[in-house]
Amino acid sequence: MTKKSVRSVQNGLFGTPVGSTSGLVCPDIGGMPLIVDPRGALEVMAPGSVYQPLLLKPRQDNVIIGPGQLDGNEEAFVRDLIKWLYPAGNHPNSVNTPLRWGDKEIWLKRNLEKREESFRLRVDDSDWYYPDFIVWIIDHTTHTQTFGFVDPKGLTLGAPGGWSDYKVVCTLYLPHMVELQLAASGQRVSFEGQPWPFRVRGLLLSNSTHAALAAQAKFNVRDSQGHNQSPTLADFGRGRIVFQNANAQNAKDRTYIGDVLQRLTEDSVIDNLLQQTALLFGRQRYFTPTGEAEHDLALRFDESHQSESKFVQALLEDYLMPDATGQHGTWCRGNRRAQLMQYANKGWLGLGAETVADLKNNPAPCETLWQRKHTAGK
Repeated sequence: MTKKSVRSVQNGLFGTPVGSTSGLVCPDIGGMPLIVDPRGALEVMAPGSVYQPLLLKPRQDNVIIGPGQLDGNEEAFVRDLIKWLYPAGNHPNSVNTPLRWGDKEIWLKRNLEKREESFRLRVDDSDWYYPDFIVWIIDHTTHTQTFGFVDPKGLTLGAPGGWSDYKVVCTLYLPHMVELQLAASGQRVSFEGQPWPFRVRGLLLSNSTHAALAAQAKFNVRDSQGHNQSPTLADFGRGRIVFQNANAQNAKDRTYIGDVLQRLTEDSVIDNLLQQTALLFGRQRYFTPTGEAEHDLALRFDESHQSESKFVQALLEDYLMPDATGQHGTWCRGNRRAQLMQYANKGWLGLGAETVADLKNNPAPCETLWQRKHTAGK
């Protein structure tokens, strides 16, 4: 998909068409039984809001029972989530009782692949992406619902395209496009009869180690000088990738669960930039850039003939790693400042040359360049 040919990339939540009267309903897909240790002792009883996998094996080869039991990484996520939320083991057992995270409710659902009622995402001409889990978070303090999804998987092989991989782009960028489409279709989300803000956010839970993933060039990012660097844990976190085994010395370390929940409920500067990217590609409303990052984003959109995936990839590579002062996009501002140098020779609007010093010291090169290009085009 290019910016000149925009089409819907997501038909609504759970495969329902946008504008459908079925609304935003998380399907009730039953309970999950006990998780036991290798000796058969009770380890976790997950609450009933998680899909119960069928553990039976059919006797006939032509009979398929699905979706099958959780794999090791999926089971570890469920176990760690329950034990992190309820370290004393007093978790709820009722199918109608949510998990509790402070004053927030959490409903955990298994998202079944290739089912009409399942949640799925798609970008450009990619395959449909079905994340493994839906983590629905209801915040009674802020009156906000977060429709989160979490997908545990190995990313060294599971995301061959790196930052442009469709699973990565669907996780970081597509939630913002879904939100725009829901708003444009007039759908409203209510809870207990009251309208609440509704967010969609995703996260990839990597069972590949940080060292293994950072060593792959497909996940390189650029520093403030424009040099390729391996991403830090924090860089990956802003890219919505959390590591399931970040503490390799302690197999029972569950602190990553806190990072997962925080990433689902809080946005970073990258999320804000991707939200503006969705506005540009979705053309749902007029985009008026404010600040250096948004002006650089608008310039990129005017200059680019890339697909959305490639556009998002370039944005992530340039903005994920902050400089020494914590600022993002330092390399981009330096690049735009260099482009302003053309006005030192020809001046602006034919009014004579400008000094190199003035252009070099321009405090807002992205905004200045955007204004001049748009003024010149009028």
